Amino acid sequence: MSADPQLFRVDPNSKALNKIREVDFANLGLQERDIQDWVVANSDILGDELLVVAKEFSDFDRTKERLDLLAVDPDGKLVIIELKRDHSGADAHWQAIKYASYLRQATQEQIVQMLAAHESLSKSEAADKLIDHMESDSLENLNHDQRIILASHRFAAEVTSAALWMNSKSRSENLITCIQITPYQDGDALYLQSNILIPVPGAEPYTIQIGNEASDDNGSGASSGAGIKAARRRTRNRNDDVTHFVRNVEARVLDQLSVHLKTDSRSRHAMGGSSERWYCMWYRDRFPWANAQFTYVLHVNSRNDGSYRVRVGFETRKRYLRQTLGYTEGEIRELKHLLESHLECEIQDNNTFLRPRETIVEGATTFNDELLDTTTDALKKMIETVTEPVEQFVKSRCEDADN
Repeated sequence: MSADPQLFRVDPNSKALNKIREVDFANLGLQERDIQDWVVANSDILGDELLVVAKEFSDFDRTKERLDLLAVDPDGKLVIIELKRDHSGADAHWQAIKYASYLRQATQEQIVQMLAAHESLSKSEAADKLIDHMESDSLENLNHDQRIILASHRFAAEVTSAALWMNSKSRSENLITCIQITPYQDGDALYLQSNILIPVPGAEPYTIQIGNEASDDNGSGASSGAGIKAARRRTRNRNDDVTHFVRNVEARVLDQLSVHLKTDSRSRHAMGGSSERWYCMWYRDRFPWANAQFTYVLHVNSRNDGSYRVRVGFETRKRYLRQTLGYTEGEIRELKHLLESHLECEIQDNNTFLRPRETIVEGATTFNDELLDTTTDALKKMIETVTEPVEQFVKSRCEDADN
């Protein structure tokens, strides 16, 4: 019995099956750059939600080597993508490993610049696009790690053997992902089939055992495939300890706030990746909060030792202040001074965000009642302290503009 994938065209009337012919890219006159263009247009072909930030990148200081594609995954990892046409050759993995080593210290600013150049965006637009892709509120987690995707019609045993061994030695089972891309021709129509070869998808989704569905939510079940979608990660996040903690904080804050200060929630669960999670609270139908341009945020960051950092904050995007509200840089500084006068905490001020953040705890090991009470008190106080002064500040400048 053949283990190779097969593709058939079905005639619904005659019930006949016609096998579609597998072909080589070379015979079709297609080059690796054609495959690059397909990936840029739709990264789903590689089984993941990727944002391509550079194509044929070669701006290294001590080598003229050129990587095919560089992308960012939803967790903020840099993804080095090597594409081969009909055969990987024996050294595709080594090429990609070199590129990963060259890029391990790429800064947030450099990655933003890559995307800006690749898509002809301003730096602020590129930063916003990265933030949205990562479902984050900052670029703090960008390039915290790197991984590799190799894609080819066929793979040499030297490549697959090395990939299997390296994944077994890595903390991440998808340090190297091998994707088989198979072309089929049916008359004038061309079809592509993509298939994850490595890491080998687990059998957990197809087995029954003692327990319940929670195994998939905590990441130990069906999430073993390399192409872990952001939607699956969000599903996993809905019922974990972080989400339970931030939703308990929200419930307590809303119970204690006066009626005119009760917020809405922008989140159903603590969003984000494995290391940074956040939960937003704002006023849905209240200027200037509408569309979450001004928002309160609960941040929970996990550390390598299993502990957590918990913070509460207020934030607004400078792009909204400049482009929608028409603020000058002087008026943005005035808003920052207003926040400084009302809050005793660090205020992060960069080209993308203006946001005070108060650290509640560093190194928490459990989300106990004491941490719940402390976080609730801090967030409630911030909402009570900031909401009305910020609203008055914005409205007064709108009135000045009208006059």
